[in-house]
Amino acid sequence: MDEVGHTELIALLHGIDGFSVLAPDVLEQMAAMSEYRMVPRGAALIHEGAAADSLYIVLRGRFTVLAAGRAIAEIGMGEPIGELAFFAGGVRTATVVAARDSSVMCLTRGAYDALAARTPALANGILAAVSQRLSRTVAASPVLRPQAGQVCAVFPAADLPLDPGFVDGVRAAFDGEPSWRVLEPAGCPEEVVGDRVALARWLDAQEAAHGKLVLLCVDTEAYPVWAQVTANNCDMVMLVMPKGATFGPGDAPSVFERGVFDATLSAHVQLVLHRDRSTDSTAGTARWLEGRPVGLHHHVALDSAADFARLGRFIRGEAVGLVMCGGGAFGTAHLGVVKSLLENGYAYDFVGGTSVGAAMGGALAIGLHPDDIMAQCEDIFIKSKAMSRLTVPRYSLLDHHRLDEAFKRHYGAFDVEDLPVNFFSIATNLTHNDVTVIRTGPLWQAVRASTAIPGVFPPFVRGDGEVLIDGGLIDNVPLTAMRDLKPGPNIVLNFMPGKPWTVRAKYEDLPNRVEALGALLRGPKKGAPRYPSAFAVLQRAMVVNARKLLRQIDFGSDVLLNISVLQGMSFMSWKRGRELFDAAYAQMAGVLAQTPDRGDPLERLRRAACEINTDIVEPDAARGAPQPRRSTITEPTE
Repeated sequence: MDEVGHTELIALLHGIDGFSVLAPDVLEQMAAMSEYRMVPRGAALIHEGAAADSLYIVLRGRFTVLAAGRAIAEIGMGEPIGELAFFAGGVRTATVVAARDSSVMCLTRGAYDALAARTPALANGILAAVSQRLSRTVAASPVLRPQAGQVCAVFPAADLPLDPGFVDGVRAAFDGEPSWRVLEPAGCPEEVVGDRVALARWLDAQEAAHGKLVLLCVDTEAYPVWAQVTANNCDMVMLVMPKGATFGPGDAPSVFERGVFDATLSAHVQLVLHRDRSTDSTAGTARWLEGRPVGLHHHVALDSAADFARLGRFIRGEAVGLVMCGGGAFGTAHLGVVKSLLENGYAYDFVGGTSVGAAMGGALAIGLHPDDIMAQCEDIFIKSKAMSRLTVPRYSLLDHHRLDEAFKRHYGAFDVEDLPVNFFSIATNLTHNDVTVIRTGPLWQAVRASTAIPGVFPPFVRGDGEVLIDGGLIDNVPLTAMRDLKPGPNIVLNFMPGKPWTVRAKYEDLPNRVEALGALLRGPKKGAPRYPSAFAVLQRAMVVNARKLLRQIDFGSDVLLNISVLQGMSFMSWKRGRELFDAAYAQMAGVLAQTPDRGDPLERLRRAACEINTDIVEPDAARGAPQPRRSTITEPTE
């Protein structure tokens, strides 16, 4: 009980579900009959398949529950561990690993049986605790998503001291954050900084007093005790190093880094690569990631306050995700909305998209302005006619070479991991019958795979033989993928659902192959019934699944913007792309102008979304300006 005083221990036990009904003398007996042990960071307290012969209570630190190697839960101070299997008399169903240096109270089977024989009320209290924990377990997600931690420790990588400019940038990013405090060894009492036990207790006191901490270690060799103790008592580790033009032997993971990787889940470790100026290259990131199993990595320019503000949001668990759906030419509406958001002070820290959303998102992650991306779209889809060249329909309806050439021209200079803003694209993996989240490799390939509309373009085949097609087939609005990568709010851009799709044509009048070929060569006769084309059917087939999945999403605190599209426009109508871009921009700007700012930007956006999600935009014939009007949108036509 060295880590927790007797009075504090009794208070902890009293606060546990079911234990609160127990008399103080019963809790005293439980404390007296228990064992106490320390569990260093990275060590397993419980192994899956082992006998469930002990019940644990967390006195200090934090634990991660792993099932089949995947994190499914975290357990903190004052919570029981392993009570379900303990009272069921079975074996452990998961492995529990210390996420920090931790201590637990251990009640063995023999001690519990002796205590229960003397105190019948104990069994009822324990059963209540088990029942409540079981109900929470059943309702919980099977996979633990990233969560904001209380303590982030920042260390230099590759045995290089932290750059003073980086330290100043981090401090500036936390100025005005009352619930966070940035600490360095210089701010620690001299008699404490070199004593492992005293330093651990001092850090506990700082966390209790201030709530959340950023612990900076400028030099791991100059402050070895500070480095080790802070690494063992944090929820997130950030490793920082200057990214030079080339990767040398000295840039490989250091001994300290390897110790961090051995004892920490990769999801809890992030890498920061900084450069002097925003104009300096970020290329070649893959070499720095080799041997560094990290959950995320970030590019930071020392001369950019915006980059440090973004890094601060990742540390605090407040990073804003921008999620962009698929929809062909409708994707230009994404750009109009983003342009308005940027002009109103909104920032995004992570971009993810499916199909055309991946194409737009990848360009945004490069750092391009929406106006420039709109011009890029016109070059790809109008000037280059990337979706206009038919081919012999053995592998696809359209020849993919022009599209590939255009993607290489606009995206070919970048790899996904080199992008200044974190990015992912979504593809449907026909090899593994699942969704693939692409976060590495050539950017043009990430976009091409995500936009491989089945039947229209041939699938993208990776070097390892995996077959990828348009991500919209399975996940057209990739909010789940974004939530799996980071905590914090998200802005979700989707297209307004329309009315049921009907066709004014009789099935019996469907032309035969000779008539169809004649219509293809000469054009349809005036007044002839318009049957859905192959393009329209493919589009609608993807929309059906996408909308079904969308109805199942709980958006929670995220902001959903259902963007209006123009009447009569189809997902192939790229010639109307700029018209839609301007209309979406005007609609978003107009709604935001009418939505007062009450201090919370995301709350303002939620109120604006209530208007956006019920509007449709059409060009005003008299003035040529896009104007919103209340209506029910018509389904896109051919």
